[in-house]
Amino acid sequence: MDKIPITVVILTLNDEPHLSELLDSIQPYVADIFIVDSRSIDRTVDIALERGIKIVQRAFTTPPEQYAWAFKNLPIQTEWLFSMDQDERFSPSLVEELRGLFATGIPENVDGYTVKWRLWFMGKPLHAVRDNFRLMRVSKCSVTNVSCNEHFVVPGKILSLKGILEHKDTLNLHEWYAKQNLWSSLEAIGRIRDKSEEERRTPFGTKLQRSQFFKYWLGRLPGCGLLMKCYYYIKFGAWRDGYTGWVWASLRVWVSDVIQLKMREYREFGIPENLPKARHGDFDKRILATKLQQQLLPETCN
Repeated sequence: MDKIPITVVILTLNDEPHLSELLDSIQPYVADIFIVDSRSIDRTVDIALERGIKIVQRAFTTPPEQYAWAFKNLPIQTEWLFSMDQDERFSPSLVEELRGLFATGIPENVDGYTVKWRLWFMGKPLHAVRDNFRLMRVSKCSVTNVSCNEHFVVPGKILSLKGILEHKDTLNLHEWYAKQNLWSSLEAIGRIRDKSEEERRTPFGTKLQRSQFFKYWLGRLPGCGLLMKCYYYIKFGAWRDGYTGWVWASLRVWVSDVIQLKMREYREFGIPENLPKARHGDFDKRILATKLQQQLLPETCN
């Protein structure tokens, strides 16, 4: 069966627990895959090489900057690319819809598609599903840096797909708390340092600008915690998941509170210099010996 004519781009760092399942969900179906690894110390590189995946290593900066470098420099041969995180999976419904999309042809004025992004929590899929922009024309896409998160932008029309992209965020609650602690610190630092964030907040702008506006002001309203919990619990459909949905909605509010507290602490006492960072190792000699690494990042091979 013909491969779907898209290239999947993945950023990795110590993602051995996730990578095999991710690749199982995409490798049989897509035309090409690139991994940009940030010097993993587990078996991430081994898994990629064993499967014949194109992989380069680049020192980590921020996810938006890493994606921007990848989109600009990777030798992508397809017209369309799909951005994936290491904890995401193609569902059968998404595979079939992508096949149909490229079989019928895409209008020239369409530069991207959102997919239905379904969150997993405490080992089960939630009814928390939202649109997430992931499929885009290579020549048209750019990356906007908002705090520590990436936002993909294209000039043309963006349509929606109904296929599910599974987001298996973490394997367990211990991993979830560790991930949220690191992410909330990066998010707090990003909001403090990002001088242009205020200019992007408007209720009448783009979807991203509207999101930033409501995100900023909701956290400053009286009773904002209860409002946010109701928003996650009702708007995202978490009420359909019983106790697990209630826990997820409650913890989303907790994460928001932690970000606000860290911002207050950092503004008063300064940003700590010894914040924990994700562990990484040296460049892998097997990757340094590849033609791709030598062409794209020759400075790492000297």
